Amino acid sequence: MHTIEHEMLRRTWFPIARLADLQNGVARGNILGTELVIYRVDDRITVAEGFCPHRGVALHMGGVEEGALKCPYHGWRFSAGNGRCTRVPSLPAGSTLPRVSLKVYPVDVAYGLVWSCLGDPLLPRPGLPAVVDDTWAIAAGTPFRVRCGMRQLTENFRDKAHFPFVHAKTMGSVSQVVAPYRVERDGWELRWSAAVEPELVGRRRLSGDESYRLDYHLTLPMFASIRVTAPNGGRRFVAQLATPITEDGEEVTQFWLAGLDPASLAGGADLDDAIQYERQIFVEDHPVVENQRPREAPLDLNSQVHTAADKLSIVYRRTYRELLDSITP
Repeated sequence: MHTIEHEMLRRTWFPIARLADLQNGVARGNILGTELVIYRVDDRITVAEGFCPHRGVALHMGGVEEGALKCPYHGWRFSAGNGRCTRVPSLPAGSTLPRVSLKVYPVDVAYGLVWSCLGDPLLPRPGLPAVVDDTWAIAAGTPFRVRCGMRQLTENFRDKAHFPFVHAKTMGSVSQVVAPYRVERDGWELRWSAAVEPELVGRRRLSGDESYRLDYHLTLPMFASIRVTAPNGGRRFVAQLATPITEDGEEVTQFWLAGLDPASLAGGADLDDAIQYERQIFVEDHPVVENQRPREAPLDLNSQVHTAADKLSIVYRRTYRELLDSITP
């Protein structure tokens, strides 16, 4: 990975855990090989370096006690927010505590996910399209660890041409021909739309009997979503967020969301069914994306062959290159 790209990704908001993972107060996170600990004290969530400064034990093995993160090895306590050491149980009462604090990182919470970044953010935290609002029922699925690059996974998510070959079991009979489409760009966001044939049985099972409209939205570098509108007006969405977890960026945690609008819920659609259906689609994709070479989608457009169906990939790679070029070394 080029130094400029590495710096950009260090300063990008990524999801690092689900709120559901914090039921015991502590969770483990990772961005670009930097191990993180996430801990919640009351309603305050802190993201900090993942190892105790005393003897280097992984802090995600610890817990929350007395309003602080407790190291599992020697019981040192670290406060919420600033990560300051507040107690060393082995020291007698009245002793001077070590002047040490965990390194803490920016934190945000959205869509049931905890977000962070390793440096000052270059761009605002990405979000879902405005049409997906608080009236929708939204859930975060169980994340996957996937052995491929962030761009590779992002391109797979929007690639309609692979549906009839990779997802025949879940989607049924789908036309192999991809109709021409236009990609619209607004800053670092890309949008495009497609139609889905009535034979797409998995989606019909959830909310309708006829063809569907798919509206895609991608915020660089990696937040992609699809909003599906059924003939009866019900809508649902699925979103994918890829967080690089190795320094070279060739392994990711695949976070994902699914949601239903009020009309779909009123029509009898079930969010748990939607989660299970989308999960199966992701599972079908993994053997493919993990066996592509190179592991990351190349930005050099001359290194692979493209067709009209790959228009989004071409625009995405060009826009990603522009984003890198916009960063001052």
